[in-house]
Amino acid sequence: MTAIDGQDVTLVCNARVDEPVNWWYDDESGPRARELVVNGKLVNGNMNRMSLIGYNLIIHNVFPNDTGVYTCVEDTGFGEHHKISLTVSGLFLSHLSKNLLYLLCLG
Repeated sequence: MTAIDGQDVTLVCNARVDEPVNWWYDDESGPRARELVVNGKLVNGNMNRMSLIGYNLIIHNVFPNDTGVYTCVEDTGFGEHHKISLTVSGLFLSHLSKNLLYLLCLG
C-alpha cells in the first residue's frame, strides 16, 4: 500500500474472529516490532494519530517515517497474522523543493 505524506490511511485487518486483535509495527530497523494495539485497545502514545474502527487501524496524517510493515494478529491462540506493507512518500516536500527552486530562479 502506498500513501502520500499527510493523508489518512486505513489498514484493513481481515480477522475472522469475535476476539480483540493486536497490531504491531515494524520499520525493520530494530530487533523487534512495536505494539500499537493490544487486546483491541490502542497503546498509550498512539492515541493522538491513530484510531480503530472494528479491527481496522486508521493512521491520521501519515509521515514518511510511518513506512514499514503493519501486522494484525488475531488473539485466538492460533495467532493468524495479516501483514500490510505501507510506503509513505513525501510528495509535499518535493513540491516545496520545486517551488523553492523556481523562486530562486526568478530572484
